[in-house]
Amino acid sequence: MLGKRLARLEANRPAPGASLPPDLVGLPRDVAARVMQAKADGTFPRSLCDADLEAMVALADEQGAT
Repeated sequence: MLGKRLARLEANRPAPGASLPPDLVGLPRDVAARVMQAKADGTFPRSLCDADLEAMVALADEQGAT
């Protein structure tokens, strides 16, 4: 089941150089792809793992500090 989900995420991730929404710039590409997929599926933030959520919080803290 996890393998199928990962394959689907890989197929739907943005092409290299594709623009990301401003709130996702600075996240690793794989995390940004999972966030965008979760938003598209209507499962954001429930479907994200703790590490992805922590990366988003760290980015928000970093952006807020500047």
